[in-house]
Amino acid sequence: MRRIHPIAMAFFLWAVLSCAPPAGAQERRAYEGVVSWKKATIGTVIMVEIQDNRISGWLHLGKPVAIDGGSVLADGIEFQSAGNTYRIDAGRGRIIYSGPQGEGVRYITSLTQLTGRLAELLEETESSPRIATIEVRGRRHDLRYGTPTLWKNNGPPFEKFERLEDLLGKEISVWVADVGLRSGRLVVIEEPEGMDIPLKAPKKEKSKEKK
Repeated sequence: MRRIHPIAMAFFLWAVLSCAPPAGAQERRAYEGVVSWKKATIGTVIMVEIQDNRISGWLHLGKPVAIDGGSVLADGIEFQSAGNTYRIDAGRGRIIYSGPQGEGVRYITSLTQLTGRLAELLEETESSPRIATIEVRGRRHDLRYGTPTLWKNNGPPFEKFERLEDLLGKEISVWVADVGLRSGRLVVIEEPEGMDIPLKAPKKEKSKEKK
C-alpha cells in the first residue's frame, strides 16, 4: 500500500480548506427574467441570500413574494415560493419552474454586483436616459436607470425606488444587467447597512411662522 508523505498530505488539506467558504458566510445573488404567473407572462427580479446552503430572499410576481426555502445546486439554485418550485440553471441561462401558479422554461439573466460610491445622478435628455454614476475602485461606471428595486435589509423589497438622491455620496452595492466595460443598466440597489429607508419620503417640517 502506497504511503502518502506527511508534507504532501498537509499541503492537500491546506488547499482544500483554503478554498472552502467560511462557515456561516453569506452570499447574495440576483437575477432578472420572465415567468408565468396566474396564466400571464410577467417580468421578475429574483433576489437570493445563501447561508449554510440555505436559501432565502424574494422574487417579484406582481408584488414581492418570499422564497420559502431551497438549496444550492452544482449548476445553480432551486427554491420554493408561492407553491411553485423554481430551478435556476445559471450556466444555460434558464429558469425552470412548475406548480399551481404556472410552469415553463424561460430565459434568465444573472445580474452583476458592483460596489462603490454613488457619485452623480444625471437627468434624462433627448439623447440620453437617466444615468447613475458609481465609482468602483477609482473607475466610473455610468448606469442607465429607471425605477430600480430596493433590496431592503429587513422586510420585503420596494419594487420601484425613485429617491436615488438619498444615496448620493454613499457607498452602495448595486446589481446590473447589460454590463459593458464601464456601463450597464441598474436593476437592484441594496439598502446600505445601518439604513432603514422608508417607502415614502418623510414629510418636511413646516417652517415656523415668524412672530
